[in-house]
Amino acid sequence: MRDSFGRRERPRRLGRRLLLWTILVGVVVGGGWILWAGTGGPSARLLAPIDVVGRTTPLEVSLSAGRAGLASFEMMARRPDGTLVLLAEEQIPETGLLGSGVTERTATLELDAKALGLPEGPGEIEVYATDHAPTAFLRPREPLLRIPFRVDLTPPKVRVLGGQHWITRGGSDLVVYEVEPDTVSSGVEVGKSVFPGQRPQSLPEHIRVALYTVPHDAPDGMTPRVTALDAAGNRRVVAFPVEVRAKTFPAEEIRVGDSFIDGTVRPLLEAHDKEVPADPVEAFLAVNRVMRRASERRIRELTAESMPRLALTGAFRQQPGTKVGSRFAERRSYLYGDQVVDHQDHLGYDLASVKQTPILAAQDGTVIAVEDLGIYGNVVLIDHGLGLASLYAHLSSTEVSQGDLVEAGQTVGRSGETGLASGDHLHFSILIRGRHVDPIEWWDPRWVRLHIEEPLAEAGLTGSATADAGSGPVQ
Repeated sequence: MRDSFGRRERPRRLGRRLLLWTILVGVVVGGGWILWAGTGGPSARLLAPIDVVGRTTPLEVSLSAGRAGLASFEMMARRPDGTLVLLAEEQIPETGLLGSGVTERTATLELDAKALGLPEGPGEIEVYATDHAPTAFLRPREPLLRIPFRVDLTPPKVRVLGGQHWITRGGSDLVVYEVEPDTVSSGVEVGKSVFPGQRPQSLPEHIRVALYTVPHDAPDGMTPRVTALDAAGNRRVVAFPVEVRAKTFPAEEIRVGDSFIDGTVRPLLEAHDKEVPADPVEAFLAVNRVMRRASERRIRELTAESMPRLALTGAFRQQPGTKVGSRFAERRSYLYGDQVVDHQDHLGYDLASVKQTPILAAQDGTVIAVEDLGIYGNVVLIDHGLGLASLYAHLSSTEVSQGDLVEAGQTVGRSGETGLASGDHLHFSILIRGRHVDPIEWWDPRWVRLHIEEPLAEAGLTGSATADAGSGPVQ
């Protein structure tokens, strides 16, 4: 009887021990899993502050979780009546026994308050997230992040000051206008280009001045407009009285021979560490097209920033004692033999006198570049404020440095034939925000008075007047 009882009791004790060991192992493994995964839960933070939401307001939220990784997240906007609008959500499934492994996630979206049905006024964004930690089910559903904001769907007001404007294709003009305090950027829009408005020193906070151009090759119907953008992404577009006048530009044919290609084109490619095609036409196009585009991109980069005042002491001075070669916006057809191989527009004036003649600054300003600029060769580039710049190209030598303040009439270098030049001369350009404009206007004291002085005076602004100075314009 005793032996029978003992034989029956041993399996029971072994079963209980096995159960206890199983429970113990489970507790240890489970506790280890909890310790490994962490108990803190996910967290969220706003990467860039938002105070106001409009039609195009970016939102970036960074989400973090422990080793088990994120399981889901939601972002919702709460309306004033308490209802919630879903902005974004994602389910992140487990990829194994240890969770999703996604410990970081950045949620990026663009908020459109009107499309979301959010009325103007206060609101709040709530961010929720869960993870794959074993204790996740114990946590209450509460927002990890609350982001208060204000909905603004009203574009900023803009008022253009002054009267009638007119501008010739390839020419320049200046507009003065008022903006509201919440305006973050503004300017004159011409096609796809925007010419930023700036507040010159000493002028009221709400005043902006913008120089702009209508490209010489602009299509019919391209009309300048003033635009303004506020912090909420609301955009206002305002028409102003402006007449865009047509203008025809000359055309010329230029014959390109082997002597020019071998003596100028190939050495220019070699000097800039470019591949030199064996075919003469391909070599010419590598400079006249490819290098030309690179040179213009570089000019845009150099003129992207400009001082917020117009440093004029009268009309621009024309280089004295020079003969005019090519003019602004001449349509050039390049011939190799009897074949037309390229077309380009000449965006400036070619002025020639004696070799290595002193080149004078056309206006007061700050030197923003002294460098080898591809097809333009050695150049000096001067900033005159509000995006206005002058370029002196093909120089044989320079006498100023980047950052120098120069005065009208000061020698900046000597003429030469560096770059894509067939003889000693000065290529002179005037640019607005990197776009070439017709220099003949800026050489004309009457034009400066009509397009610079009078718009400022009509707007009741002072301190920017210009005086007649320098020679008259090329006729």
